[in-house]
Formats: sequence, C-alpha cells, structure tokens
Amino acid sequence: MKTIYSRFYWLVGFKTHLYDLLLPQAYSDSFKRLAKSIHTDKDYVLLDAGCGSGVFLNYINLSNRSTYIGVDLLMSGVSNARIKRRFKNLANRAYFILSDISKPLPIRNQSVDIIVAHFSLYTIDIGKREFIFKEFRRLLRRGGTLILVEPSTKYSAKRIIARSIKLVLCNEGKFTSLIKKWFFYPFTYHFGLKFIESQLKNGVWRAVDSAELCDEVRANGYTVNSVEPVYAGSATLITAS
Repeated sequence: MKTIYSRFYWLVGFKTHLYDLLLPQAYSDSFKRLAKSIHTDKDYVLLDAGCGSGVFLNYINLSNRSTYIGVDLLMSGVSNARIKRRFKNLANRAYFILSDISKPLPIRNQSVDIIVAHFSLYTIDIGKREFIFKEFRRLLRRGGTLILVEPSTKYSAKRIIARSIKLVLCNEGKFTSLIKKWFFYPFTYHFGLKFIESQLKNGVWRAVDSAELCDEVRANGYTVNSVEPVYAGSATLITAS
C-alpha cells in the first residue's frame, strides 16, 4: 500500500492542486530562506532542480534579464508551474524542462549561475546522487552557487505543523490560523507529513544530519559556505560553491 502511495504521492498532489493548497507555512518559510540565500545584484540564470509545481517562483524576484529554468520529472508538476509563470507574467524569463535530474539534462555546460534543489534529492537512490552532483558541476559557471535543502534526521511532522500554525497566527491573524489548524493542516499532517516522516524513519527515503550532508557535498567537489536549520528544524539548508 505504501509503495503505491509513494508512487502516486506527488502525481496526485500536483494534478489535484492539493500539493499547493495544503502546504504548511513552515515549508513556505523554508522557500523564503532559500530565496534569501541568493546573494547577487547581477542578472543570473537559476536552475530549480526538481521544481515540482513551481512553488519557488512565488518567492524569487527575477530581474528583467535573469532567467529561471525549472526541471521536474512529472508533467502534472510542470503544468502547474507553467500556470504560475503565466500569473506572474514571466513568459519570457521562466522556462520548464520535463526531465529526470538523475539523468543528463539538456542544458549547456557552464550555463547556470545558481542551482537550487529544495527537497529534491532525498527520494533518489544514494547511488545516483554522485552523478547528480557531477551534473550540477557541469552546469554551473565558475563562481556559481549550489543551494540544497534536505530533510534532517530531526524531521518531525508535529513540530512542522506547530510551527506553521504559529507562523500563520503571526502573519495572517488568529482567524486564518484557526482555519488552517482545523480545516487544512489535519490533511497536511495525516496524508503528507506523517507519510514522509514514515518513509524517512524506515530508510525508504533519506534523512541526514547537517554534518553528513556537508560531508557529501564536499566529497563531490564543492566548498560549503553556509549551513542553517530550516523547516521548523526538520531540514538543513546548505549553500556551496
């Protein structure tokens, strides 16, 4: 049953738009932290590896000459991302590729300034991750930046929900926080976060502590520049070059 559920988890979530509708606020907050990790005042080309439904488009400001490239394996995710592109009037600055990031990507060598991978690697077999890091190196220009967000061994569905309710209360007020608490987040918790937590604890998907993730990044030829906990302490954000 869990195998079937995991197989269709994102496919159904993207296709029904439930993925975006039920996102916990703490997850959105981790995207904000990711966006703040992009330190440049120049035009850039950004690759969103495993872009899903294009949620990151909600949190970045693309200058007139900057370019966003989203890559995802699922057409349902890419389709939703294209809808966001239209609403944000980014038709000439945001592009999407239907592709598997664990295989060679149809992008030129050294053509990307920033690569972000937000919860994109943890479901991929450990044996394929070395190739992915190598592919990222191929795509990055000299001086380019890699930013990863991966679930940590401290992943906690309950803590994510508790943090999300506090964030909504602070940002949107008590009424909205109560609506989220009683009508949205129970579904988020039981059908999303608890499932992910179970997959991580059972070793089906990979949770790593910050030191182990840093070691993996360094072992694949990168220099780690910064490390911080995000997502209510349930994930680690790393910037590297």
